[in-house]
Amino acid sequence: MEDVSLIDIAGGISTALDYISPTVTGHHRRVGLASALLGNRVGIKPSSLVDLLLAGLLHDIGAFSMDLALDGLSFDADLEEHAVVGYRLLKDHPFLERPSRMVLYHHTSWRDLRVIRQEGDRETLLLANIVNLADRVDILRRMGAHRRERSDVERAVAGFTSDLYAPELTAAFRELTASGLFWPLMEDMDMPVREMLSKDLLDVRISPDQLIDFSGFFTRIIDFRSRHTATHSAGVAETAVLLARLAGMDEKEQKAMRLAGNLHDIGKLAVPTSLLDKQSALDDDEYTRIKDHATVSAEVLRAIPGLGEVADWAAQHHERLNGKGYPLGLTEKELSLGSRIMQVADVHTAITEDRPYRKGMTRERTVSVLRSMADSGFLDVDIVNLVIENHEYLDAVRTMVQSRALSEFRRFTEEIG
Repeated sequence: MEDVSLIDIAGGISTALDYISPTVTGHHRRVGLASALLGNRVGIKPSSLVDLLLAGLLHDIGAFSMDLALDGLSFDADLEEHAVVGYRLLKDHPFLERPSRMVLYHHTSWRDLRVIRQEGDRETLLLANIVNLADRVDILRRMGAHRRERSDVERAVAGFTSDLYAPELTAAFRELTASGLFWPLMEDMDMPVREMLSKDLLDVRISPDQLIDFSGFFTRIIDFRSRHTATHSAGVAETAVLLARLAGMDEKEQKAMRLAGNLHDIGKLAVPTSLLDKQSALDDDEYTRIKDHATVSAEVLRAIPGLGEVADWAAQHHERLNGKGYPLGLTEKELSLGSRIMQVADVHTAITEDRPYRKGMTRERTVSVLRSMADSGFLDVDIVNLVIENHEYLDAVRTMVQSRALSEFRRFTEEIG
């Protein structure tokens, strides 16, 4: 596991959001790029450009946590609420504290921000207005059933008043579009974001330890979308680390396992909460949609340079040794020790954790299920035996970790009302 680009990680999260609906495909990337281009044009310093880009890439994270309607980007009608939820999701992490304030105000008019600026960080509020304008430009370009011409969007922006956007921002937009650079850069979906803007200025690297801390924070974004999954990733990650230690993995490998556990369900960002919360049986189409999360996890994590085997361990948590898993139907010869541990950790956590609609299984029932899956060739026998031999310890630690996560979830839901 290597140092990883902070922008690549945030870009991975925004890519996962794009899977939720064809309506929003590429929206967060385009808003992030447009924000950075506008910020650079008005002279924002490089360190602030990083914060601005992060805010643009993650600006609607609150809407997806709330599972608001996405057709035509119609969640835009509930501006204040999803901005507040996004702020509360992001604000507690050092890397995202400042971007979180931009997210909070990314639908606030410049007239209102001018009042707030008398009391707060003037630059941060200007950056929030940049995200607002970038967001509006992309929505104008794509809102509804057809795409607007670029010239139509430019005319619309020219009509915006200083009550809505800072005059220097609309002027910067006009200059960028006139230069011919803005649209090709904003709408390039192939080149990595950090390479498109500036390798030197925006390629902030984070160490493996920082990445683990960052990924632990992002489990709240993954899990807090549903009360049924609010503590799952925390339980899987802790169980996987303990099993890795028992299986003889060294400290570096155990850290990689924690990262894989924290991120293994990132693909669930692409699953509507209506399905995550559904208590009745899923129909075939719904089950397929649920299973697709493993494919999304694989595509998102493997696109982030530096994750290496962590991406495989995380993405293969629903594969099975007998080839009957998904998404690829991999077999025993194709599954590493790390992937096998993740599979057992995921199953063990899923059947032992309490859910709002049912209690977790007893030790006896858990052992029976795991033995059956091992005997049938679904799970690795040696890893299952480690669980059975150390069940009381594993379950006690899992329970403690998930209790902390549940308390955090309850605090979060109380804060957002």
